[in-house]
Parts: sequence; structure tokens; C-alpha cells
Amino acid sequence: MFRFIILLLVASLIFACGYTTGTIQKAEKSFIVFSGNLENVKIHIDELESFTPSSGKHYEMAPGKHTLLAYREGKLLLNRIIILENHVTTEIKVP
Repeated sequence: MFRFIILLLVASLIFACGYTTGTIQKAEKSFIVFSGNLENVKIHIDELESFTPSSGKHYEMAPGKHTLLAYREGKLLLNRIIILENHVTTEIKVP
């Protein structure tokens, strides 16, 4: 009888606690930070709308290959192809 009670107690603990499996996948995102002389600079990334960068601000982007253009008063400063990795912050220095 004692064995039966112990067996019943162990079985109830096993079935009551449950067992789940699975994976957790983090969202894919990368960040760009601009540094250097950012005065009067306009940034164009791929086909996105141009913007004026702020020093120290992180801009979220999808990982992968991107074309980055930087202009100051109509003059091209940077023309780069950048490859962003997942969960990595990339610093772009503007001359």
C-alpha cells in the first residue's frame, strides 16, 4: 500500500508539472550609430526617406546589405555598402 501511494504521488508530480519544449528566437535587428562631423548632414539608406543623424542615437535597421549615402550641402561625403549583422551596432564615421 505504501508503494502504491508513493507511486501515485510521483506520477501526479510528473504529469502535473508538465514538460514543454521549444526555442526562443529573438527579433532580427541591427543598429547604426553615426559619429564625426554631423553638421548639416543628410543620410540616405537604400530607398528610405533621408534623415539628419544625431550624435549617439541608435538607428534600428534590418540585418543585411545596405547602401549608405551621406551628403552635406549637396556634396557627397560617403558612398558605402554596409553589411549589418544581427544584434550588432555598427558605427559610421562621417568626415
